[in-house]
Amino acid sequence: MAPMHPSAVLFAVALFIWQVPAFAADWDVQALMNELGARHSGTARFVEKKYIAILDSPIEQSGTLAYAPGRLEKNTLSPRRERMTIDGDSLTIESESNRKSRRLRLSRYPALWGFVEGMRAALTGDLGTLQHFYEIDLHGSREDWELVLVPSQRKMRAVVRLVSIRGDGAHIRIIEMVETNGDRSVTRVTEDAS
Repeated sequence: MAPMHPSAVLFAVALFIWQVPAFAADWDVQALMNELGARHSGTARFVEKKYIAILDSPIEQSGTLAYAPGRLEKNTLSPRRERMTIDGDSLTIESESNRKSRRLRLSRYPALWGFVEGMRAALTGDLGTLQHFYEIDLHGSREDWELVLVPSQRKMRAVVRLVSIRGDGAHIRIIEMVETNGDRSVTRVTEDAS
């Protein structure tokens, strides 16, 4: 086999370098939201660890998630049973241990509303809602991405410094929320097979 001429090698390298940005340009926030939104709804298991400065070890809870556009349900199974249902603007928290139920209107609690809407929008690929509450920055590739969300509204910024969502393709794997006081929560998500 005859050796390649140096100009042919340079041309091949230049062609490769020229094509790399074209592949990278196909992966952006809109492409990610399209993939997440194509699923419409889903169920998953979660394990959440809350790291609070005054505690020596994190608080851990686990359970299941179910989501669809406009709705999110978090069923905590351990260490105690509790169900949180978000339907539209309504948040209902039901505790099995004390058999009490509380209902809130999210619009009356801007910081909580922004966080909930951000999670619901990310899970269902709703870019418009996500942009309403956050400044969005996407890092990585389709196979290993991180979506960094910084609150854009003053009341939410007073409580939440940032939310980091990591995943691959249309799968969210880790949701981390960092509060302004330094406390944080890390939620690992394992989606159920469809």
